[in-house]
Amino acid sequence: MSLSLRAKVVILVITLIIFLTTTLSFLTGLRASADLKTEIGISLTDTAYQMTSRLDQYMWGRAGEIRMLSELALLKNPTNLGEVEILLNKMKENYPAFAWIGLTNVEGVVLAGTDGILVGQSIAKRPVYLQGMKGEFIGDVHDAVLLAKLLPNPTGEPMKFVDISLPIKDKDNNSIGVLAAHLSWSWAGQIEESMFKALRDRNKEEIFIVSRLDNTILLGPKAMLGEKLELESIKRAQSGEIGWREESWPDGEKYLTGFASGEGYLDFKGLEWIVLVRQPIEVAYGIVYHLQLFIWLIGGVFSVLFAMVGWGMAGSITKPLTEFTKAADRIRFGGRVEISKYKGIKEVELLTESLTELVNSLSAAETELTKMEAIAHHDRLTGLPNRIGLDHFTMTVSKVAREQNDVIAVLYMDLDGFKNVNDTMGHLAGDLVLKTVARRLKNTVRAGEFVARLGGDEFIAMIFVEKDQQEEIAGNIATRIIQEINKPIIVEGEKVKVGCSIGCAFWLGGDDIQTVINLADQALYEVKRTGKNRFQFIKD
Repeated sequence: MSLSLRAKVVILVITLIIFLTTTLSFLTGLRASADLKTEIGISLTDTAYQMTSRLDQYMWGRAGEIRMLSELALLKNPTNLGEVEILLNKMKENYPAFAWIGLTNVEGVVLAGTDGILVGQSIAKRPVYLQGMKGEFIGDVHDAVLLAKLLPNPTGEPMKFVDISLPIKDKDNNSIGVLAAHLSWSWAGQIEESMFKALRDRNKEEIFIVSRLDNTILLGPKAMLGEKLELESIKRAQSGEIGWREESWPDGEKYLTGFASGEGYLDFKGLEWIVLVRQPIEVAYGIVYHLQLFIWLIGGVFSVLFAMVGWGMAGSITKPLTEFTKAADRIRFGGRVEISKYKGIKEVELLTESLTELVNSLSAAETELTKMEAIAHHDRLTGLPNRIGLDHFTMTVSKVAREQNDVIAVLYMDLDGFKNVNDTMGHLAGDLVLKTVARRLKNTVRAGEFVARLGGDEFIAMIFVEKDQQEEIAGNIATRIIQEINKPIIVEGEKVKVGCSIGCAFWLGGDDIQTVINLADQALYEVKRTGKNRFQFIKD
């Protein structure tokens, strides 16, 4: 049966529109899905890496405190055990994470202990004594043995400790005993709670700390504590890989899992705990599914509209149709086109306008995707770039800096006194302080320079400086930043002041820029430890 020209035109138009819509929707959705999935995986991996870093830094700090305590003359010549016990109790009072601290003689008998616990008893068969006699010892998480019934336990949950011990030596360098400490494992939960509570509640993210020795869950949901996990992500973390993957867990559900393994901190080699951050696939990729649905709905709506318009077309439109087909091919291969306008035939003019609207609408969908990617790169509260934005910036700027032989000053910043604002005036006041600090930072640095919020009250700035004046320029900018942040902030009618500690390091084009960021972080830690509200360059 032969068809009229009108019918052939309508069939051709409908086919063309469906092909154009399907092709653009598929390609746009495919690219958007891949990009967003990568960004989401990077976010989970970054969370896991932050947790491993905090765990290692915390253990390094506590081990250093025990090391300094062991050097006191009172312990090297413990003739007055009463004073020793007072000293140990003071240490425990100042650092509540220490569940127990004790001093033994060379036979392993406890001479003095916090709250008098275990005094006179022997711990000679415990690893904390045996390994401590050999040298500095930091043990993995274990169940309480001697202390389980002696220490208060308001939660009623099984008590777990991390051991720190080292030998006490007299002036002749002879071992006369062991200084032993049990850290309550609850500190790890407190770190997890303070860092990630908001993310967990909003995005259903769950954090697991897993022992490298036997894959036992040390920290995670209560129902899973003590279980052993056999996951590909754990195997990859054990081999030193950091990343993310989609995988099925023992509950049969599929999760997007970010993973990282502890690498230690400074002179502390670390216990190589593995941190997993999981999120249900349907939650992690929810934004991807919504975007795909949005693109397909736009395509479907315009397909119907254009089919209706096409039915009203008739006449001599074969030439315009040929041009439209060529335009569709160019679009299919990623080109930008303008639909030519044809005058004189009403139906052809309508089709031209409709196809132009389709191309514009699909281009608008791509623009929306670009906006969503921008949101993923910026901190929602302050509007500053976040860690993902920092990663993208460093990838670009390091190439440009190498070509132009520029020096980049990295200023790693942490607010002083911000926690007190949060605790006394509430999180809304804290948010106002963070937004004010972010605005001052943007106004302080020069045009073309970079400022980002890393999370909490930590910020980072990257400044271009001349090589022969790098410390002078960076120091002036750091001083100006501290002065601006020190200015009072009006919160609920009250003046609030916060300080700012800054660690400085320079990227000269050789090292990986992430290494320089880590050096600036070390300098910041030294500032916080020795004075606060000032800046310091990293020491060689």
